[in-house]
Amino acid sequence: MQHNKKRFYYLVALSLILVIIVVSLVSCGKKKEEEIKDEAIPVKAIKVERGTIDDMVKYTGKIAAGNEVNVVSKIPGRVSAVNVEVGDYVEKGEPLVFLETDELQAQLMQAEAAAAAARANLKANESGVLPQQVEQVRASLEQAEANYLNAKADYDRYKALYEADAIAKQSFDAMELKYNVAKTQYETAKTQLNLTQGRVPSNVEALKAQVAQAEAAIQLIKTNIANSVINAPVSGVVSAKMIEPGEMASAGYPLATIVNIDQVETVVSVSEEAVSHLEIGEEMDVFVSAIGEDSECKGTISTISPAADQTRLFQVKILLDNDEHRLRPGMFAEVNLKLGQKENVIMIPKDAVLIKKHGNTVFVVKDGKAEEKLVQLGVSQEDKVEITEGLSEGEILVIEGQNLLSDGARVEIQK
Repeated sequence: MQHNKKRFYYLVALSLILVIIVVSLVSCGKKKEEEIKDEAIPVKAIKVERGTIDDMVKYTGKIAAGNEVNVVSKIPGRVSAVNVEVGDYVEKGEPLVFLETDELQAQLMQAEAAAAAARANLKANESGVLPQQVEQVRASLEQAEANYLNAKADYDRYKALYEADAIAKQSFDAMELKYNVAKTQYETAKTQLNLTQGRVPSNVEALKAQVAQAEAAIQLIKTNIANSVINAPVSGVVSAKMIEPGEMASAGYPLATIVNIDQVETVVSVSEEAVSHLEIGEEMDVFVSAIGEDSECKGTISTISPAADQTRLFQVKILLDNDEHRLRPGMFAEVNLKLGQKENVIMIPKDAVLIKKHGNTVFVVKDGKAEEKLVQLGVSQEDKVEITEGLSEGEILVIEGQNLLSDGARVEIQK
């Protein structure tokens, strides 16, 4: 019995000791936790001041070629060669596309023969007509008539095929030109024969007109031969090629596109408030991040739209010199427009502002503790921002360490 009592007292004493140890540990932990919780957070801070800030608005646009020109052919024809590829730089006047000229060369020979006959006829009439000359003219007429009848038959057949959508318009145009030349030569030959047979002095003036007509036909064919070589209308870079050798080129339809990038432009759409501050000829700062470190470029406003579009915005074009061809069409550009200046406003570093669900906030130091304040932002300039509400001049603003703060936390301002 005595032994049991001793054992009981021993267990009670042991339990009391354990309770004391646990209470001590908990008390120590709470004290340490309170010490940690109450530890001051180091921050950097500045005094809130007033100053002057530029009212800037940033707009985004795209770089576009200053001058874009389509390469077109003046005459229809089959392409024999194309001398350029996309990306090539070409000089103004450089040959780009060549058309086949076999038919034109044949037409030129016929026209030159007709002109020679017209000149001979004129000379014979001026000095008296001989019987053998009449026969020569008649033979020329018969040949011209045969050529005309063959050309007419081909023309009628091509016309029927074209109306039935069986051939391309280019093929029909080429045949129509051949038919018209043969018809003109036939009519010229008939007139020459009539004049030769007339044996009257008035024939001389008519024959002079026929010589002039024949020479004009020669000049027209030579012009078409010259137009078979299609040259670059401007200097620049080939941005598109729409024709290949063997294909038919149509008159007036683009064969390639050349962009002149010695000078480029960026187009931005600005608000009605901003457009009233802009003038043609004004210099602008344009930033093109794609060109690397030296991304700032100087531009000049070339055009301001006189009317707003459906979104109530005005288009503004800014020209930029691009002698080194660093700027390429399609690159993004940012334009900073200065709308004016605001004086005597509260300005703080942008990084001091925290974006939270309930709004933009900052922390100020008051009596050694952090105080969270809701603020309203105004205009911004580089790393500064205007505060229109929520902050007063002279307050101590936390600019580093604010992300670690909560309202009421103890702070220690570091120098």
